[in-house]
Amino acid sequence: MVIEAIALGFSTGTYCTMYCAPVLVPFLFSSKKDGFTRNAALTGIFLGSRLLTYFILGIILSCLGLLAGEFFDPSFARKLSYYAYILCGISLLFNSRCSHGCRFEKLSNDYASAVITGLSVGLHICPPLWTAMFRTMNGGKTGFLYMIFFYVGSFPYFIPYLGIPFAAIKVPSLKRVARVTKILLAFYYIFFVGLIPLVF
Repeated sequence: MVIEAIALGFSTGTYCTMYCAPVLVPFLFSSKKDGFTRNAALTGIFLGSRLLTYFILGIILSCLGLLAGEFFDPSFARKLSYYAYILCGISLLFNSRCSHGCRFEKLSNDYASAVITGLSVGLHICPPLWTAMFRTMNGGKTGFLYMIFFYVGSFPYFIPYLGIPFAAIKVPSLKRVARVTKILLAFYYIFFVGLIPLVF
């Protein structure tokens, strides 16, 4: 089970980074302060929050087992993703627009944003994650380990994010581009892949 889970994560890791990159790249480039240590901490918090989401999903699905299949269908997964996109978009928007003295300054804090976006991105149900969840349902009481090792397999693809501070130093204009991108992405997540599909 461990080898299979790691292999699934590693073979589909590019898919995982594709889901996370639109959030993580602009967020890291537009961080309020620069530096390798800060970038590594924010990346670690984001990935740790995503891992926490996987762990919680794994515990729930392994405890419920095949009973989870009664309610965890594609329709439910889509609705869960809509809410996750909305939450992620709101977090990015607060992080983009709030400055010192803002009423929501605590929510706009880079570290708080890393936690919220990491948790919400973990609920964007992509095909590899869907596969891992169903394997977890069939894994019995230790099925949640499948989700953990699936995550471990995809982890190496996130290591390049540690190089973002060096790129930001070389091309300072990337920070301005990232700030605009983050605002546009926030509205896209809230409305176009969140509220509109959820309502209509």
